[in-house]
Amino acid sequence: MPTTQDLTTEVEQELKTQALTVADRARVIKIVDESTYKYACSLLVDEIKPMRKRWSDFWEGMREPAYRAYQAIMDKKNLGDKPLEVAEQQIKNEIARWETEQARVREAAQRKAQAEAEEAARIEQAKQAEFAEMAGAAPEEVEAIASAPVAVVAAPVERSYEKFSGISVRSKWVAVVTDVKKLCAAVGKGLVPVTYVTPNQTALNARATSDKNMLQIPGVVAKEEKVVAGRTR
Repeated sequence: MPTTQDLTTEVEQELKTQALTVADRARVIKIVDESTYKYACSLLVDEIKPMRKRWSDFWEGMREPAYRAYQAIMDKKNLGDKPLEVAEQQIKNEIARWETEQARVREAAQRKAQAEAEEAARIEQAKQAEFAEMAGAAPEEVEAIASAPVAVVAAPVERSYEKFSGISVRSKWVAVVTDVKKLCAAVGKGLVPVTYVTPNQTALNARATSDKNMLQIPGVVAKEEKVVAGRTR
């Protein structure tokens, strides 16, 4: 006795064969007169549309319960995962904040160490100039020693904490549009690529539907497209 799965597979194969047959017939249609026009319309209304509905209904009967089962699983998954996702982001934000603060502290310490190293180098330089003068060096030589650029680099300031294994922090740069008019003006002047702005096609289409051939937007034209609709008889 055939199982439910066998019967389902058999129905699927039958519907698929019918659908492909109709599709093959539609592929070769060329309307050249009233007769072929009526044949094409009949194929659309009497066969393609009903066939699409039968094919959709066949899968819809399986999709709905499968989707409900999927939603039930996702609801249970999210029950524990969503709070953990929020917790993960909170901890990441706190780690990033603390590491950023530690980096500022380390940079300030590095600047202080550099300033101290340069000051020590200048003191040593002044001593060398004084020794040269006492040794009878020419005034020009003494001045050259005293005014020579200080070339000293302080030792790097070590991190004040040990990095935790498995944790890394990297810089991520993002662009924030603060003035879309200035951005568009820059595009118009050729200063930046046109790909830096994306037209709102949904809003433009709604405006075209409203204004039709009276549409007046710089850089935009209204284009009429014929949409054929057919309903089963």
